[in-house]
Amino acid sequence: MHPSLISQMLLLAAEGPLVRDGSVSPARSSFETDISPSIAAAVTDVPPTILGNTSPIPTDVSYATAFALMTGLVDPAGRTIVRTNLDTLYSEAAIDLSHADLELTVPYVPDGRFYVFSFYDLYGNNFCNLGTITNSTPETYYIQLAHNTSIVKPGPTFQPQYQGTIDYPTTYGIMLIRFLLYNNESDVLNMQAIQRQISIFPLNRTEPIAPYMSAALLNINLTESAATFWPGSLNDTTATQLLNLTARLSPYAPPENTSDIPRVQEYLTAAGLVNGTYTPPSVVNFTDAGVHINSTLDAFLSSNSTFTDLGQCWKATAPAISGDYLSDYTARACVAWSTYLLLSSYEAIYPEYYGFDNPNGLLSVEACSALILTFSGESPVSGFWSLTAYGVDNYLIPNDIGIYALGDRSNLTFPDGRLVYGNNSKSDGEFKFLVQLADKAPPDKLKSNWLPAPAGGGNFFVNLRYCGPKKAITGGNYTQPVVTKSKAILHDPESCP
Repeated sequence: MHPSLISQMLLLAAEGPLVRDGSVSPARSSFETDISPSIAAAVTDVPPTILGNTSPIPTDVSYATAFALMTGLVDPAGRTIVRTNLDTLYSEAAIDLSHADLELTVPYVPDGRFYVFSFYDLYGNNFCNLGTITNSTPETYYIQLAHNTSIVKPGPTFQPQYQGTIDYPTTYGIMLIRFLLYNNESDVLNMQAIQRQISIFPLNRTEPIAPYMSAALLNINLTESAATFWPGSLNDTTATQLLNLTARLSPYAPPENTSDIPRVQEYLTAAGLVNGTYTPPSVVNFTDAGVHINSTLDAFLSSNSTFTDLGQCWKATAPAISGDYLSDYTARACVAWSTYLLLSSYEAIYPEYYGFDNPNGLLSVEACSALILTFSGESPVSGFWSLTAYGVDNYLIPNDIGIYALGDRSNLTFPDGRLVYGNNSKSDGEFKFLVQLADKAPPDKLKSNWLPAPAGGGNFFVNLRYCGPKKAITGGNYTQPVVTKSKAILHDPESCP
Protein backbone atom coordinates (compact mmCIF):
# COMPACT_ATOMS: atom_id res chain seq x y z
CA MET A 1 0.00 0.00 0.00
CA HIS A 2 1.19 3.46 -0.80
CA PRO A 3 0.33 5.91 2.00
CA SER A 4 -0.45 9.50 1.17
CA LEU A 5 0.60 12.71 2.86
CA ILE A 6 -1.71 12.45 5.84
CA SER A 7 -0.94 8.76 6.15
CA GLN A 8 2.70 9.74 6.61
CA MET A 9 1.81 12.40 9.16
CA LEU A 10 -0.26 10.01 11.19
CA LEU A 11 2.19 7.13 11.02
CA LEU A 12 4.73 9.56 12.36
CA ALA A 13 2.40 10.80 15.03
CA ALA A 14 1.77 7.26 16.18
CA GLU A 15 5.49 6.88 16.89
CA GLY A 16 5.51 9.17 19.89
CA PRO A 17 5.30 12.76 21.09
CA LEU A 18 6.79 15.85 19.58
CA VAL A 19 10.46 16.64 20.07
CA ARG A 20 10.66 18.80 23.18
CA ASP A 21 14.21 18.72 24.46
CA GLY A 22 16.39 18.10 21.44
CA SER A 23 15.78 14.35 21.58
CA VAL A 24 13.69 12.49 19.06
CA SER A 25 11.29 9.59 19.03
CA PRO A 26 12.90 6.22 18.30
CA ALA A 27 14.49 6.09 14.85
CA ARG A 28 12.42 4.31 12.22
CA SER A 29 12.19 4.04 8.46
CA SER A 30 10.83 7.19 6.95
CA PHE A 31 9.58 7.35 3.44
CA GLU A 32 8.81 9.58 0.49
CA THR A 33 6.05 8.09 -1.56
CA ASP A 34 5.38 8.74 -5.21
CA ILE A 35 1.87 7.36 -5.21
CA SER A 36 -1.06 9.32 -3.79
CA PRO A 37 -4.70 9.60 -4.88
CA SER A 38 -6.62 12.74 -5.58
CA ILE A 39 -9.98 12.04 -3.99
CA ALA A 40 -12.33 12.38 -6.93
CA ALA A 41 -16.05 12.77 -6.42
CA ALA A 42 -18.57 15.31 -7.53
CA VAL A 43 -22.19 15.99 -8.25
CA THR A 44 -23.74 16.67 -11.63
CA ASP A 45 -22.71 20.06 -13.04
CA VAL A 46 -20.06 20.66 -10.36
CA PRO A 47 -16.43 20.72 -11.64
CA PRO A 48 -15.11 17.42 -10.26
CA THR A 49 -11.42 18.25 -10.46
CA ILE A 50 -11.85 21.02 -7.92
CA LEU A 51 -13.72 18.74 -5.54
CA GLY A 52 -11.32 15.92 -6.21
CA ASN A 53 -8.40 18.01 -5.10
CA THR A 54 -9.83 19.40 -1.91
CA SER A 55 -9.76 15.95 -0.31
CA PRO A 56 -6.63 14.71 1.44
CA ILE A 57 -5.98 11.21 2.79
CA PRO A 58 -5.44 9.94 6.35
CA THR A 59 -4.33 6.97 8.50
CA ASP A 60 -3.83 6.57 12.28
CA VAL A 61 -2.72 8.97 14.99
CA SER A 62 -1.85 9.18 18.67
CA TYR A 63 -0.19 12.59 18.96
CA ALA A 64 -0.70 15.91 17.24
CA THR A 65 2.85 16.35 15.98
CA ALA A 66 5.76 13.92 15.84
CA PHE A 67 9.25 13.62 14.44
CA ALA A 68 11.00 10.56 13.01
CA LEU A 69 14.35 9.72 11.45
CA MET A 70 15.38 7.42 8.66
CA THR A 71 18.49 5.52 9.66
CA GLY A 72 19.70 4.37 6.26
CA LEU A 73 18.92 3.87 2.58
CA VAL A 74 16.20 1.66 1.18
CA ASP A 75 16.94 -1.59 -0.69
CA PRO A 76 14.69 -3.73 -2.94
CA ALA A 77 13.27 -5.55 0.09
CA GLY A 78 11.71 -2.29 1.26
CA ARG A 79 8.22 -2.16 -0.23
CA THR A 80 6.90 0.98 1.42
CA ILE A 81 8.53 3.45 -0.94
CA VAL A 82 7.88 3.66 -4.67
CA ARG A 83 10.42 5.38 -6.95
CA THR A 84 12.63 5.72 -3.90
CA ASN A 85 15.48 8.21 -3.67
CA LEU A 86 18.85 6.57 -2.93
CA ASP A 87 20.74 9.84 -2.65
CA THR A 88 19.55 11.36 0.61
CA LEU A 89 18.89 10.47 4.22
CA TYR A 90 15.41 11.48 5.30
CA SER A 91 13.74 12.83 8.39
CA GLU A 92 10.10 13.87 8.58
CA ALA A 93 7.74 15.63 10.91
CA ALA A 94 3.99 15.75 11.04
CA ILE A 95 2.83 19.34 11.35
CA ASP A 96 -0.28 20.08 13.43
CA LEU A 97 -0.93 23.75 14.12
CA SER A 98 -4.35 23.22 15.68
CA HIS A 99 -3.26 23.94 19.25
CA ALA A 100 0.26 25.38 18.99
CA ASP A 101 2.66 27.22 16.76
CA LEU A 102 6.04 25.54 16.33
CA GLU A 103 9.67 26.50 16.75
CA LEU A 104 12.03 24.72 14.34
CA THR A 105 15.81 24.60 14.74
CA VAL A 106 17.75 23.95 11.51
CA PRO A 107 21.27 22.69 12.33
CA TYR A 108 24.48 23.64 10.57
CA VAL A 109 25.30 21.27 7.71
CA PRO A 110 29.04 21.32 6.92
CA ASP A 111 31.02 21.13 3.68
CA GLY A 112 28.46 22.82 1.49
CA ARG A 113 26.53 19.54 1.40
CA PHE A 114 23.11 19.61 -0.25
CA TYR A 115 20.19 19.53 2.15
CA VAL A 116 16.61 20.77 2.14
CA PHE A 117 13.82 21.18 4.68
CA SER A 118 10.69 20.89 2.51
CA PHE A 119 7.30 22.05 3.75
CA TYR A 120 4.07 20.62 2.31
CA ASP A 121 0.50 21.63 3.06
CA LEU A 122 -2.35 19.13 3.44
CA TYR A 123 -2.69 18.79 -0.35
CA GLY A 124 0.99 18.14 -1.07
CA ASN A 125 1.90 21.66 -2.22
CA ASN A 126 5.63 22.23 -1.67
CA PHE A 127 5.13 25.87 -0.70
CA CYS A 128 8.46 26.47 1.07
CA ASN A 129 12.01 25.10 1.19
CA LEU A 130 14.95 25.90 3.44
CA GLY A 131 18.40 24.63 2.58
CA THR A 132 21.38 24.78 0.29
CA ILE A 133 19.59 25.95 -2.87
CA THR A 134 17.79 28.78 -1.07
CA ASN A 135 20.95 29.81 0.84
CA SER A 136 19.10 29.41 4.13
CA THR A 137 20.71 30.16 7.46
CA PRO A 138 21.00 27.36 10.05
CA GLU A 139 18.92 29.03 12.71
CA THR A 140 15.59 28.90 14.52
CA TYR A 141 12.38 29.47 12.55
CA TYR A 142 8.80 30.14 13.61
CA ILE A 143 6.01 28.01 12.04
CA GLN A 144 2.45 29.29 12.20
CA LEU A 145 -0.80 29.11 10.30
CA ALA A 146 -0.95 31.71 7.54
CA HIS A 147 -3.08 34.75 8.27
CA ASN A 148 -3.64 36.18 4.79
CA THR A 149 0.04 36.99 4.49
CA SER A 150 2.79 35.87 2.18
CA ILE A 151 3.50 32.18 2.59
CA VAL A 152 7.16 32.51 3.49
CA LYS A 153 8.68 35.49 5.26
CA PRO A 154 12.42 34.99 5.74
CA GLY A 155 14.32 37.61 7.68
CA PRO A 156 13.20 39.71 10.63
CA THR A 157 9.63 39.10 11.76
CA PHE A 158 7.44 40.27 14.59
CA GLN A 159 9.29 37.62 16.64
CA PRO A 160 12.81 39.10 16.39
CA GLN A 161 14.44 36.06 17.99
CA TYR A 162 13.67 33.98 14.87
CA GLN A 163 15.48 33.92 11.55
CA GLY A 164 12.17 33.83 9.69
CA THR A 165 8.53 32.79 9.74
CA ILE A 166 6.99 29.95 7.75
CA ASP A 167 3.28 30.52 7.21
CA TYR A 168 1.42 27.26 6.63
CA PRO A 169 -1.59 27.50 4.29
CA THR A 170 -3.34 24.61 6.08
CA THR A 171 -3.63 23.60 9.73
CA TYR A 172 -2.08 20.19 9.04
CA GLY A 173 0.88 19.28 6.85
CA ILE A 174 4.28 17.64 6.73
CA MET A 175 7.94 18.61 6.77
CA LEU A 176 10.29 16.33 4.84
CA ILE A 177 14.05 16.75 5.37
CA ARG A 178 16.74 15.46 2.99
CA PHE A 179 20.50 15.29 3.59
CA LEU A 180 22.76 14.24 0.72
CA LEU A 181 24.75 11.07 1.38
CA TYR A 182 28.16 10.24 -0.05
CA ASN A 183 27.38 6.52 -0.19
CA ASN A 184 29.41 5.10 2.66
CA GLU A 185 28.58 3.85 6.11
CA SER A 186 30.55 6.49 7.99
CA ASP A 187 28.75 9.21 6.08
CA VAL A 188 25.39 7.81 7.15
CA LEU A 189 26.62 8.03 10.74
CA ASN A 190 27.74 11.63 10.16
CA MET A 191 24.31 12.59 8.85
CA GLN A 192 22.54 10.79 11.67
CA ALA A 193 24.46 13.04 14.05
CA ILE A 194 23.18 16.08 12.12
CA GLN A 195 19.64 14.67 12.18
CA ARG A 196 19.73 14.49 15.96
CA GLN A 197 20.38 18.23 16.15
CA ILE A 198 17.02 19.04 14.55
CA SER A 199 14.44 20.11 17.10
CA ILE A 200 10.79 21.17 17.03
CA PHE A 201 9.13 22.77 20.03
CA PRO A 202 5.42 23.58 20.47
CA LEU A 203 4.49 27.14 21.48
CA ASN A 204 1.06 26.79 23.02
CA ARG A 205 -1.72 29.24 22.28
CA THR A 206 -4.51 30.39 24.55
CA GLU A 207 -7.21 28.95 22.29
CA PRO A 208 -7.10 26.05 19.80
CA ILE A 209 -8.12 26.81 16.21
CA ALA A 210 -8.96 23.27 15.08
CA PRO A 211 -9.18 19.69 16.37
CA TYR A 212 -6.03 17.69 16.95
CA MET A 213 -5.15 15.19 14.29
CA SER A 214 -6.95 12.07 15.41
CA ALA A 215 -8.34 8.79 14.17
CA ALA A 216 -11.82 10.31 14.39
CA LEU A 217 -10.82 13.20 12.13
CA LEU A 218 -8.63 11.19 9.76
CA ASN A 219 -9.87 7.81 8.61
CA ILE A 220 -7.00 5.38 7.95
CA ASN A 221 -9.01 2.43 6.67
CA LEU A 222 -10.87 4.48 4.13
CA THR A 223 -7.88 6.28 2.71
CA GLU A 224 -5.60 3.26 2.64
CA SER A 225 -8.19 1.35 0.60
CA ALA A 226 -8.59 4.28 -1.81
CA ALA A 227 -4.90 5.14 -2.09
CA THR A 228 -4.13 3.53 -5.43
CA PHE A 229 -7.34 4.35 -7.28
CA TRP A 230 -7.09 6.66 -10.27
CA PRO A 231 -9.18 9.77 -9.45
CA GLY A 232 -12.03 8.95 -11.82
CA SER A 233 -12.40 5.30 -10.81
CA LEU A 234 -13.76 5.51 -7.26
CA ASN A 235 -16.99 3.62 -6.56
CA ASP A 236 -20.02 5.39 -5.13
CA THR A 237 -19.46 4.23 -1.56
CA THR A 238 -15.80 5.26 -1.42
CA ALA A 239 -16.54 8.59 -3.13
CA THR A 240 -19.27 9.34 -0.58
CA GLN A 241 -16.99 8.45 2.34
CA LEU A 242 -14.23 10.66 0.97
CA LEU A 243 -16.61 13.58 0.55
CA ASN A 244 -17.49 13.15 4.21
CA LEU A 245 -13.78 13.29 5.01
CA THR A 246 -13.39 16.38 2.83
CA ALA A 247 -16.24 18.06 4.65
CA ARG A 248 -14.54 17.45 8.03
CA LEU A 249 -11.15 18.74 6.87
CA SER A 250 -11.96 21.59 4.50
CA PRO A 251 -12.72 24.15 7.25
CA TYR A 252 -9.10 23.75 8.39
CA ALA A 253 -7.48 23.46 4.98
CA PRO A 254 -8.30 26.33 2.62
CA PRO A 255 -6.64 26.65 -0.81
CA GLU A 256 -3.05 27.92 -0.76
CA ASN A 257 -4.10 30.70 -3.14
CA THR A 258 -6.46 32.59 -0.86
CA SER A 259 -8.17 34.30 -3.81
CA ASP A 260 -9.55 30.85 -4.68
CA ILE A 261 -11.37 30.44 -1.38
CA PRO A 262 -14.75 31.85 -2.57
CA ARG A 263 -14.68 29.77 -5.76
CA VAL A 264 -13.74 26.52 -4.03
CA GLN A 265 -16.26 27.15 -1.26
CA GLU A 266 -18.95 27.66 -3.89
CA TYR A 267 -18.16 24.28 -5.43
CA LEU A 268 -18.09 22.54 -2.07
CA THR A 269 -21.41 24.07 -1.04
CA ALA A 270 -23.03 23.06 -4.32
CA ALA A 271 -21.76 19.51 -3.74
CA GLY A 272 -23.33 19.43 -0.27
CA LEU A 273 -20.23 20.09 1.87
CA VAL A 274 -21.33 22.68 4.43
CA ASN A 275 -20.05 23.44 7.94
CA GLY A 276 -18.03 20.27 8.24
CA THR A 277 -20.81 17.94 7.06
CA TYR A 278 -21.57 16.28 3.73
CA THR A 279 -25.24 16.12 2.72
CA PRO A 280 -25.63 14.62 -0.76
CA PRO A 281 -27.73 16.74 -3.13
CA SER A 282 -30.88 15.21 -4.55
CA VAL A 283 -29.16 14.41 -7.85
CA VAL A 284 -25.75 12.76 -7.60
CA ASN A 285 -24.11 10.84 -10.43
CA PHE A 286 -20.61 9.69 -9.51
CA THR A 287 -20.27 7.73 -12.75
CA ASP A 288 -20.71 10.88 -14.84
CA ALA A 289 -18.35 12.73 -12.48
CA GLY A 290 -15.72 10.02 -12.99
CA VAL A 291 -16.02 10.33 -16.77
CA HIS A 292 -15.60 14.10 -16.47
CA ILE A 293 -12.56 13.71 -14.23
CA ASN A 294 -10.87 11.17 -16.51
CA SER A 295 -11.50 13.33 -19.54
CA THR A 296 -10.01 16.35 -17.78
CA LEU A 297 -6.92 14.46 -16.64
CA ASP A 298 -6.41 12.82 -20.04
CA ALA A 299 -6.45 16.23 -21.65
CA PHE A 300 -3.92 17.46 -19.11
CA LEU A 301 -1.55 14.56 -19.78
CA SER A 302 -1.73 15.04 -23.53
CA SER A 303 -1.11 18.79 -23.38
CA ASN A 304 2.25 20.07 -24.61
CA SER A 305 2.35 22.46 -21.66
CA THR A 306 2.34 19.63 -19.09
CA PHE A 307 5.92 18.54 -19.74
CA THR A 308 9.18 20.26 -20.58
CA ASP A 309 11.05 18.58 -23.42
CA LEU A 310 14.70 18.53 -22.35
CA GLY A 311 15.89 16.88 -25.56
CA GLN A 312 16.98 13.36 -26.51
CA CYS A 313 13.50 12.07 -25.53
CA TRP A 314 13.85 13.13 -21.87
CA LYS A 315 10.88 14.98 -20.38
CA ALA A 316 10.21 16.54 -16.98
CA THR A 317 7.07 17.97 -15.41
CA ALA A 318 6.77 21.63 -16.42
CA PRO A 319 8.16 24.02 -13.77
CA ALA A 320 4.84 25.80 -13.31
CA ILE A 321 3.24 22.57 -12.08
CA SER A 322 6.17 21.07 -10.19
CA GLY A 323 5.79 20.90 -6.45
CA ASP A 324 3.63 23.94 -5.76
CA TYR A 325 0.45 23.89 -7.82
CA LEU A 326 -1.31 27.00 -6.49
CA SER A 327 -4.58 27.20 -8.47
CA ASP A 328 -3.85 24.39 -10.94
CA TYR A 329 -5.99 21.72 -9.31
CA THR A 330 -5.97 19.43 -12.34
CA ALA A 331 -2.17 19.35 -12.32
CA ARG A 332 -2.15 18.69 -8.60
CA ALA A 333 -4.52 15.73 -8.98
CA CYS A 334 -2.57 14.14 -11.80
CA VAL A 335 1.02 14.79 -10.73
CA ALA A 336 0.33 13.91 -7.10
CA TRP A 337 -1.06 10.51 -8.07
CA SER A 338 2.16 9.45 -9.80
CA THR A 339 4.91 11.66 -8.31
CA TYR A 340 3.79 12.53 -4.82
CA LEU A 341 5.61 15.09 -2.68
CA LEU A 342 7.37 16.51 -5.70
CA LEU A 343 9.87 19.25 -4.92
CA SER A 344 9.48 22.63 -6.59
CA SER A 345 11.50 22.80 -9.79
CA TYR A 346 14.08 25.25 -8.44
CA GLU A 347 15.04 22.50 -5.97
CA ALA A 348 14.89 19.47 -8.26
CA ILE A 349 13.61 18.07 -11.54
CA TYR A 350 13.03 14.41 -12.36
CA PRO A 351 13.32 13.69 -16.09
CA GLU A 352 12.03 10.39 -17.47
CA TYR A 353 12.90 8.79 -20.78
CA TYR A 354 10.18 8.47 -23.43
CA GLY A 355 12.16 7.19 -26.40
CA PHE A 356 11.69 4.20 -28.69
CA ASP A 357 8.10 5.28 -29.44
CA ASN A 358 6.94 4.36 -25.95
CA PRO A 359 4.67 7.06 -24.49
CA ASN A 360 4.58 5.33 -21.08
CA GLY A 361 8.32 5.56 -20.47
CA LEU A 362 8.84 1.79 -20.29
CA LEU A 363 12.17 0.42 -21.44
CA SER A 364 13.05 -3.20 -22.19
CA VAL A 365 16.26 -5.24 -22.19
CA GLU A 366 16.41 -8.93 -23.08
CA ALA A 367 19.02 -11.62 -22.47
CA CYS A 368 21.52 -10.62 -25.14
CA SER A 369 20.74 -6.92 -25.43
CA ALA A 370 21.61 -3.75 -23.53
CA LEU A 371 21.07 -0.02 -23.49
CA ILE A 372 23.89 2.48 -23.57
CA LEU A 373 23.40 5.98 -22.17
CA THR A 374 25.99 8.40 -23.47
CA PHE A 375 26.49 11.49 -21.33
CA SER A 376 27.99 14.54 -23.04
CA GLY A 377 29.73 15.54 -19.80
CA GLU A 378 29.10 16.16 -16.13
CA SER A 379 25.56 17.23 -15.34
CA PRO A 380 25.47 20.93 -14.34
CA VAL A 381 23.90 20.94 -10.88
CA SER A 382 24.60 22.77 -7.64
CA GLY A 383 23.32 19.83 -5.59
CA PHE A 384 23.67 16.33 -7.04
CA TRP A 385 22.48 14.13 -9.89
CA SER A 386 21.72 10.44 -10.28
CA LEU A 387 20.02 7.88 -12.53
CA THR A 388 17.90 5.16 -10.90
CA ALA A 389 16.30 2.09 -12.48
CA TYR A 390 12.91 0.81 -11.27
CA GLY A 391 10.90 -2.29 -12.09
CA VAL A 392 7.41 -2.07 -13.58
CA ASP A 393 6.13 -2.06 -9.98
CA ASN A 394 8.13 1.16 -9.36
CA TYR A 395 10.40 -0.54 -6.81
CA LEU A 396 14.16 -1.02 -6.97
CA ILE A 397 15.48 -3.83 -9.15
CA PRO A 398 17.17 -6.64 -7.12
CA ASN A 399 20.71 -7.52 -8.11
CA ASP A 400 23.72 -9.27 -6.60
CA ILE A 401 26.04 -6.25 -6.71
CA GLY A 402 23.67 -3.99 -4.77
CA ILE A 403 23.75 -1.15 -7.31
CA TYR A 404 20.39 0.50 -7.95
CA ALA A 405 21.51 3.96 -9.09
CA LEU A 406 24.55 5.70 -10.55
CA GLY A 407 25.51 9.34 -10.26
CA ASP A 408 28.04 11.93 -9.24
CA ARG A 409 29.08 10.00 -6.10
CA SER A 410 29.66 6.74 -7.98
CA ASN A 411 33.04 5.50 -9.20
CA LEU A 412 32.21 6.33 -12.81
CA THR A 413 34.98 6.07 -15.38
CA PHE A 414 35.70 7.45 -18.81
CA PRO A 415 36.36 4.95 -21.61
CA ASP A 416 40.10 5.20 -20.89
CA GLY A 417 39.60 4.24 -17.25
CA ARG A 418 40.04 7.69 -15.68
CA LEU A 419 37.57 8.59 -12.93
CA VAL A 420 34.81 11.02 -13.94
CA TYR A 421 34.58 12.17 -10.31
CA GLY A 422 37.60 11.59 -8.12
CA ASN A 423 40.40 13.04 -6.02
CA ASN A 424 38.34 16.21 -5.46
CA SER A 425 38.86 17.15 -9.10
CA LYS A 426 36.62 16.73 -12.08
CA SER A 427 37.46 15.88 -15.67
CA ASP A 428 35.14 16.78 -18.50
CA GLY A 429 34.21 14.68 -21.47
CA GLU A 430 31.88 11.97 -22.69
CA PHE A 431 31.17 8.88 -20.57
CA LYS A 432 28.69 6.04 -20.81
CA PHE A 433 26.33 3.98 -18.65
CA LEU A 434 25.62 0.36 -19.51
CA VAL A 435 22.10 -0.82 -18.66
CA GLN A 436 22.20 -4.60 -18.87
CA LEU A 437 20.54 -7.57 -17.19
CA ALA A 438 21.44 -8.14 -13.55
CA ASP A 439 22.43 -11.74 -14.38
CA LYS A 440 24.59 -10.80 -17.38
CA ALA A 441 27.70 -9.18 -15.93
CA PRO A 442 29.87 -6.99 -18.18
CA PRO A 443 33.70 -7.10 -18.30
CA ASP A 444 35.39 -5.84 -15.13
CA LYS A 445 36.42 -2.55 -16.75
CA LEU A 446 32.75 -1.66 -17.32
CA LYS A 447 31.31 -2.73 -13.97
CA SER A 448 31.66 0.70 -12.37
CA ASN A 449 29.33 2.13 -15.04
CA TRP A 450 26.86 -0.78 -15.03
CA LEU A 451 23.26 -0.19 -13.92
CA PRO A 452 21.56 -3.60 -13.64
CA ALA A 453 18.21 -4.19 -15.36
CA PRO A 454 15.79 -6.99 -14.30
CA ALA A 455 17.42 -10.42 -14.27
CA GLY A 456 16.14 -12.58 -17.08
CA GLY A 457 14.90 -9.59 -19.06
CA GLY A 458 11.79 -7.45 -18.98
CA ASN A 459 10.44 -3.94 -18.70
CA PHE A 460 11.60 -1.18 -16.38
CA PHE A 461 11.79 2.60 -15.96
CA VAL A 462 14.71 4.97 -15.50
CA ASN A 463 14.56 8.31 -13.69
CA LEU A 464 17.14 11.07 -13.66
CA ARG A 465 17.33 13.31 -10.60
CA TYR A 466 18.85 16.75 -10.87
CA CYS A 467 18.90 18.50 -7.48
CA GLY A 468 19.81 22.14 -7.83
CA PRO A 469 19.56 22.06 -11.64
CA LYS A 470 21.44 24.89 -13.35
CA LYS A 471 20.07 26.88 -16.29
CA ALA A 472 22.02 24.74 -18.75
CA ILE A 473 19.68 21.87 -17.81
CA THR A 474 16.39 23.71 -17.46
CA GLY A 475 17.08 25.90 -20.48
CA GLY A 476 18.00 23.02 -22.77
CA ASN A 477 21.65 23.96 -23.31
CA TYR A 478 22.93 20.77 -21.70
CA THR A 479 22.70 17.70 -23.93
CA GLN A 480 20.78 15.01 -22.09
CA PRO A 481 22.10 11.43 -22.27
CA VAL A 482 21.56 9.73 -25.61
CA VAL A 483 20.01 6.28 -25.22
CA THR A 484 20.86 3.63 -27.82
CA LYS A 485 20.23 -0.09 -28.12
CA SER A 486 23.18 -2.45 -28.19
CA LYS A 487 24.15 -6.10 -28.03
CA ALA A 488 25.00 -7.17 -24.51
CA ILE A 489 28.63 -6.52 -23.51
CA LEU A 490 29.55 -9.55 -21.45
CA HIS A 491 32.24 -10.78 -19.12
CA ASP A 492 31.49 -14.20 -20.62
CA PRO A 493 30.75 -13.56 -24.34
CA GLU A 494 29.90 -17.20 -24.92
CA SER A 495 26.77 -16.82 -22.79
CA CYS A 496 25.25 -14.90 -25.71
CA PRO A 497 26.35 -16.58 -28.94
